[in-house]
Amino acid sequence: MSTATAIRPATGITLRTEGAVATLVLDLAQPKNTFRTADVQRLGALLDEALASGARCLVIQGAGPVFSAGWDIGSIDPAADDPMALIADVVGPFCRRLRELPVPTISAVTGPALGFGFGLALCCDLCFAEDGALFGSPFRHIGMVPDSGTHHFLLSRLGHPLAAELIYTGRLLSGTDAARLGLINRALPREQLADEVAKTAQAIATGPTQALRLSKEILLQGGDFDAMFAHEGRQLAQVFATADLKEGIAAFQQRRPPVFQGR
Repeated sequence: MSTATAIRPATGITLRTEGAVATLVLDLAQPKNTFRTADVQRLGALLDEALASGARCLVIQGAGPVFSAGWDIGSIDPAADDPMALIADVVGPFCRRLRELPVPTISAVTGPALGFGFGLALCCDLCFAEDGALFGSPFRHIGMVPDSGTHHFLLSRLGHPLAAELIYTGRLLSGTDAARLGLINRALPREQLADEVAKTAQAIATGPTQALRLSKEILLQGGDFDAMFAHEGRQLAQVFATADLKEGIAAFQQRRPPVFQGR
C-alpha cells in the first residue's frame, strides 16, 4: 500500500511522495511563485531526493493558481549581476539536470508559466495545463533575451516564424492554444487537470522504468533516421538485461497483466 510523505519544505518547495510518484510543489515567498537563486538550488537538490526516494515518475506543479511567473525581476541588479554566471552556474545546470532526469517528468501548469517558469514547465517530458494557463517569455518588454531553453523549445516545436513572432512581440499563448500548436501535450479545464496528471503519473510510475529511461535517452539525443535507428539497437541490448523485460515477456506468454518493478 502506498504512503504519502512530505520532505523538508524549505524555501517554499515541498517534495511529496506517494508510491512511486514524487511531486514537487512550488509555493515560494516571492509573488507569483517567482524564483531566486536559492530556490533553483533547492529545486535541484530535491530532484536528487526524489530519485533517492525511489520515484519512477516526477510531477512539478504550483501550490495554488500560479505555476511560476519566472525570475524575481525585483532581485535583479543590472549594474552588479553577472548574467553569464547565473546561466552557467545556476539556471543551465538545473535545466539540463531536469531535462535529463532518468525518470519521466510531468509539469502541471495552472496560471502563468513565464520566463524561467516557462523553461521549467517545458524541460519536463510532458506538460499538461489548464485551458486558461499562460505560456511564454515576454522578455522583450524588459529588454532581455529569453533563456531557460526558450529558443530551443519554441523553434523545435513551433518553427521559426511563430517562434520569432512570440519572441519579438512577447505575445503569450493560452493553455488551449499551446496544446493546439503542439507546444504542450494537453490542455484541460482546471477542475480536471489534477486528476488527469495523477492518472498519467501513476500509469507511468508503474511502467518499465528502465525501458522508459532508455527511450528518453534516444529522444533527447535525437539525430537523423540512421542515427536513431542505431541508438535503438544499443538501447535494446541494455533493456534485454532488465528484470522488467523478463516480466513483460512472461506476462505476455501467460496472458496476464505485467507487474513491473522498475528494474
